[in-house]
Amino acid sequence: MPFFGPRTPDVLVLVLTALFAIFAFDRFLAALSNPPDRARRALATLTFALGTAMHYGAPMGNVWLHAQISATALQCWALWMAARGRGWWSGVALGLAVLTRPTVTLAAPLAAWLIVSRRRDKDTPVANRVRPWLTAALALGAPLTIATALHGLYNFARFGSFTDPGYHYILMGDEFKALIERYGRFNLHFLPHNLGGWLFALPRLESGTLVPDGHGMSLLLTTPFLLLLLAPRRVTAHEWVMLGSVLLIALPSLLYYNDGWVQFGQRFALDWIALALAACALAARRVPVWLVAVLAAIGMAVNTWGMLWFQSVQLH
Repeated sequence: MPFFGPRTPDVLVLVLTALFAIFAFDRFLAALSNPPDRARRALATLTFALGTAMHYGAPMGNVWLHAQISATALQCWALWMAARGRGWWSGVALGLAVLTRPTVTLAAPLAAWLIVSRRRDKDTPVANRVRPWLTAALALGAPLTIATALHGLYNFARFGSFTDPGYHYILMGDEFKALIERYGRFNLHFLPHNLGGWLFALPRLESGTLVPDGHGMSLLLTTPFLLLLLAPRRVTAHEWVMLGSVLLIALPSLLYYNDGWVQFGQRFALDWIALALAACALAARRVPVWLVAVLAAIGMAVNTWGMLWFQSVQLH
């Protein structure tokens, strides 16, 4: 929304969007049927805000980060509404996400599960347990269908085809062109590189100075809060469904020809990071709170370095 007409700073709009995403994420955690305690919830929310690509992305303001952070905000809103049993509002949020970054809408199965699990009664006859799923499917599916149709009309108005989003018009270097011509935009060929970057990519030493890898670095380095998923415990149903959703949402990015360069950390991980951190916040209940705080603090420190580095790269 232009607050000051054409002079509205895009960074202002993006920062406000990011703040809403952070608020919605915190409310989502609080609305879960068995939420984490206040301290662990606060540490998870701080990590989401300052220990992920949100930290460097919000102050940058370019079109790619606008799409990423806006979609993440809509996803967090959708999950918050679903956890509160407000299926139609959740559907509206996911429908709007179709018009920003459709991959985040793969959280719809989790949203449906949250809606149904909130209303489920163990004493309900089996024959009546189908109705809540149908209700949730309608609440989520109707806005998604309408938004998809609108997106198709938009594509038709721009490119003369309902199914052409215009990706082949993107300007790119010869290296990317050769990759797409040989493998297409999504292919198993890209999985080892992308997965390796997400898990193992490290900064490099240049002239005695530690420099981030512009293709992105390991999420275990930039967001070590994710290590809480390894905490020994009995995994809850909430965690299983969240982690399954993470895999579903992450798959398109892992098979994509582009790794997100230039970036700090992994900006494509914003598609699923809220779900993963929510599962971590639940897992953190079996870990001393001081360890949770240390992991959160490391992530925030690393991403502060990343924000300063990225700003220097953009300015030069």
